[in-house]
Amino acid sequence: MSAKTKLGRLISNNIFTKYFILFATIFLVVLTILGTTLTFLVHAYTQNENTRLLKENTQYIAGSIRTTFIAQDMNRRYSVEKDMLCSSLNVISNSIDADVFVCDVEGNIIMCKEMADVLPFLGELPGCDYHRGNFVGDSLLKSVYEGGYVGKGSVNGQSSYIVGCPIYSRNTINGADQIIGSVFAITHNNSDRLAHAVTRMFIISAIACLLIGFICIWLLTKNFVKPLKQMSTAAKKFAIGDFSYRVSISSDDELGKLGMAFNEMANSLDALESSRRSFVSNVSHELRTPMTSIGGFIDGILDGTIPRDKADYYLNIVSSEIKRLSRLVVAMLNMSRIESGSFEMKPSNYDLSDQIIHVLLTFEQKIEEKNIEIQGLENINPVYIVADTDMIYQVVYNIFDNAVKFTNDGGYIRIEMIETEDEIETHIKNSGIGIDKDELSRVFERFYKVDKSRSLDAKGAGLGLYIVKMMVDMHSGSIWAKSDDESSAEFIFRLPKSYKPINKKEKK
Repeated sequence: MSAKTKLGRLISNNIFTKYFILFATIFLVVLTILGTTLTFLVHAYTQNENTRLLKENTQYIAGSIRTTFIAQDMNRRYSVEKDMLCSSLNVISNSIDADVFVCDVEGNIIMCKEMADVLPFLGELPGCDYHRGNFVGDSLLKSVYEGGYVGKGSVNGQSSYIVGCPIYSRNTINGADQIIGSVFAITHNNSDRLAHAVTRMFIISAIACLLIGFICIWLLTKNFVKPLKQMSTAAKKFAIGDFSYRVSISSDDELGKLGMAFNEMANSLDALESSRRSFVSNVSHELRTPMTSIGGFIDGILDGTIPRDKADYYLNIVSSEIKRLSRLVVAMLNMSRIESGSFEMKPSNYDLSDQIIHVLLTFEQKIEEKNIEIQGLENINPVYIVADTDMIYQVVYNIFDNAVKFTNDGGYIRIEMIETEDEIETHIKNSGIGIDKDELSRVFERFYKVDKSRSLDAKGAGLGLYIVKMMVDMHSGSIWAKSDDESSAEFIFRLPKSYKPINKKEKK
């Protein structure tokens, strides 16, 4: 690959170079437009001012001649008036930096500034070397006689502005005005020289501004691209599983907010990765524990380590572990289906209070064994909701399963249902071991166990309450836990009476 091709790819793939070239180009275009406009305006203004000045002076001279001379005087014959007029032409020409002269009707130059204060020769004004042989052409005279002339032309090889004004005199016979000659003022194109000078000064200033501008653009572009480079670096690290990199934020603008969002995404990815690793670790542990027990007991029975008369006892343990393993697999399958959105809900209208009573009956034996008092049933009235019966059954079952499991012998389980116009709020409170305040917000996390205070649940996988919360959320409800003291815990879940499935997009 050639060096030119490599350079082209580097420029096309480098956002810093792109933006720098873009900003620099815009800066150059703006300066070019500004310089061109300024030069044009200076040129136009100077031309208008010169033209106005020349017209005023030619008209003034034409007016003076009109009041002083007649047609017969428009020649080079000497007179005091002509000598004074030549002196005036000299003063005016020098003051406006122009060549002002007077022509007869045929275009011959008969008076100019060079003839001022010159002695007459044989009664006539001597010709000047500057205008010797010069005369005004017929086309130019025609334009002047038609009302005056203002234009640009070449005089003695130089670009000049030319202003011509006709000289009128009253005819003594018929009293009408007649043209007896013309006054011309010629100035070299000083406006071009001024425009060039202005352009030259502008170019020098523009170069200085460009140098300063390029430095500023370079710094601004570098500062602008810096967070984008950091995000690119972070994205590459995230791609290989390193979620520790963070974008440094130094502003509160759009880029700063983008950086904050990127860091929040990184935190979420880091938490998700930690959750994934924890999930794999917990699943592996939860699966390995019953499988180890099952394998150990079966091997003990097969190799005779466990006596034949105790085989049934250990087979019951194996059966219990298999059931535990089956429950774990079902819970994980349900969790996976709910999280993927493939869990099909089948809502129906039914009595929630009746469902709660049926769930309690399934725990009748355990309740009697622990002599648990069930409180609040006498205050429960039929309450109808539209929901998925099986899912809400699992919600109620899991809450009661925890309540029965952690209620102390001779303790109580209190049930209360509060009905509003749109919702039903169910409270299930049990005595026994409470939950620390620091752990209340975590009891619904996946695989989380409140090991310190409720370690009686040695065989639980920590998925029950997590799935409960997911099922309640799918009904647009809410669930939370309370523990007012160390000897009680309460779970409350709220469901809408009508079926309101949560929007999956909103959930995401």
